[in-house]
Amino acid sequence: MAKNQVNRAFQYWYEALQQGPADFLTPATSSLADIIDTIRESRGKSELLPLPLWEEAVSAGFVPDRNGYLSILQDIAIGLTIRDLEERCDKDEAALIHLIRILDEIDQSIARLSEKIEDYYIALHPAGLSGYERNISSLIESLAKDQTQPMSHLARNIQRFRESRTLISQNVRDYATKCLPNMSALCGPLVSARLLAGAGSKYHLAGMPAASIQVLGAGPSLFMHLTSGTNPPKHGIIYQYKGVHHAKRRVRGRVSRVLACQLAIAARIDYFRGALDDEFIRKAGEKICRAGKTD
Repeated sequence: MAKNQVNRAFQYWYEALQQGPADFLTPATSSLADIIDTIRESRGKSELLPLPLWEEAVSAGFVPDRNGYLSILQDIAIGLTIRDLEERCDKDEAALIHLIRILDEIDQSIARLSEKIEDYYIALHPAGLSGYERNISSLIESLAKDQTQPMSHLARNIQRFRESRTLISQNVRDYATKCLPNMSALCGPLVSARLLAGAGSKYHLAGMPAASIQVLGAGPSLFMHLTSGTNPPKHGIIYQYKGVHHAKRRVRGRVSRVLACQLAIAARIDYFRGALDDEFIRKAGEKICRAGKTD
């Protein structure tokens, strides 16, 4: 170590690796994870100075040249970033966002493939078009059982997709009830999970005003309103809540506004407290019910 660094109270990042100059990333030295732990500990105690010029590291004997300094600095920086992300990341929240996105992808895939199978059947059985009322689920089930049908294998895969969807849907409900207890109690776990995925995180969802939550997911309609002057959207994802899409048309906008206001409060409670507030849920439910009543 350089003489001018011996009596210093603080140290540069590379000085936290070990007490003497060496190729500290060789197999004989500590692992990269241990090195990162040492640096994080020193950083937490505010014992590290800002990054020095690479010439200082070379003159101190810690690295042979500039390329060596940059290479080690890159490895350490990436390792520190990954470790910080692991600590600050809410794994349940991340799992919920990805699960609901996977669930929606499965729904779209099943719908598209089912439509194609239906078109295939109608093309081969035009006589069945007269008064056609065949249930697509029954059609897929019958094709899956008939090994001579070209669509038999695809029909069985769609059935497996539906089984996977059921399991993932239950996982989404469990995660949403845990991560968003108040929102899930108000509008259901699936709608809450979609709102979370649309916002990107609980932090961003908790910071959204009620008006933004109301139209979250209504991007195309909102864009048309801003560019073409069409009527603004009254709801986005929250339309999937039965209290909104079952409401009469003339009060649907009012129900959406009241629901969005209560969801904005629920999102803040979920983010800052993380526990179910029964009293809030009761009062919020009453407000939503009153909004849905016609005069």
